[in-house]
Amino acid sequence: MSRIVALGLTALTLAACNPADQAPPTTPPAATGAAPPSAPVSWEATQERYRQVEAAPSDPVEALEWRAVQCDHYSSEFGGDGSERDQWLNAQMDRLECGDGLAAEARAMRDARSGEPVVVARLTTVLAALGE
Repeated sequence: MSRIVALGLTALTLAACNPADQAPPTTPPAATGAAPPSAPVSWEATQERYRQVEAAPSDPVEALEWRAVQCDHYSSEFGGDGSERDQWLNAQMDRLECGDGLAAEARAMRDARSGEPVVVARLTTVLAALGE
């Protein structure tokens, strides 16, 4: 009986260890602020990338994409009935400078970084989602 207990405890101990030859589990790119895509992506892929990100990334292009995704999300929840929720949504959209301000910022950034085709493509995707 003690041999079975010893084997069981050994198995539990080994199972609890993270063997050196196994890589640790990876975190999804959206949660880590992983490297930006190297090729143009769809608006749906951009939304998926930033959906779970809580705060604006430090990279200016990523921050603008993140804001656009947040603005799109908040605008889809807006009911237009003047409720407390609508007031909160309006405040969030004002804070993020949704609408014309965000579109103008995206156009200016696209013009300023016109020599970077990947950035231009990403910002063009954002502008298309904003109705530009």
